[in-house]
Amino acid sequence: MFTTGIELTTALTNVVIFIVSIYAYFKVKDKLWNMFYFLMSIDSFLGAIAHGIVMSQTVNNILWVILTIIFTITINMFLCIFGNMKLKKNFIMSGILSVILLLLFYLGKDYLLVFSYYCLIIVIISIYFIIKKMKDKLWYLLGFASQIVGGILLLCRVSMGLINYNGIYHLFTALTIIFFYIGNKKSTN
Repeated sequence: MFTTGIELTTALTNVVIFIVSIYAYFKVKDKLWNMFYFLMSIDSFLGAIAHGIVMSQTVNNILWVILTIIFTITINMFLCIFGNMKLKKNFIMSGILSVILLLLFYLGKDYLLVFSYYCLIIVIISIYFIIKKMKDKLWYLLGFASQIVGGILLLCRVSMGLINYNGIYHLFTALTIIFFYIGNKKSTN
């Protein structure tokens, strides 16, 4: 029923992201940040299922389609939070990106690489808005720095024992969420 080895460890690192995200969701009052944390908790919960439960390839593919769509909305939330983009535009951009990523996936191309570059672009744009507009920048910048380091380790396929590049990236993502949460708390005080 449950996977073993690296896949199970990766599922457990998704659980770490889930716990951090759901905690932040209940503690932060800002609507856009709440949506981000809620989406991250869904992403990580579904990721834990995808990595932690043995299932048919068809069911796994369907789960990854759902994950891809939700994760594109989640990443584009940064443009809403930091760049004042409307949610409607987020959904349109996310729909277009999801179609592109799913086409690449079904064509057997490396859609993760394309998505990683897209995420990097969103991070750079967000950092620009943070530096330009925000008063309390430090924690958000630390969050993005953590995400960039995790992304580089993911793309370089760095592994350590039973924690492969996905698990390492997930731990950096949990750290990113912690930094964002601290930034949320500092900016409301």
